[in-house]
Amino acid sequence: MPKFFENINRNSVQLDVLHGWDVNAKEWYIDIKMTGFSGSNIREWFSSEKNYKKTLKNILI
Repeated sequence: MPKFFENINRNSVQLDVLHGWDVNAKEWYIDIKMTGFSGSNIREWFSSEKNYKKTLKNILI
């Protein structure tokens, strides 16, 4: 599964964003969690690359 990792710092909140293409599910995904916390990830799946990139762009701004 190709993965990309981004670390985002928004004011006092730091987020770890894992995203990419899942070869098994054959879908794009974005997985977000707060840095330093385990569990409670927010994961969203996308069937189109266009929607995936649009959502990712909004998160990484």
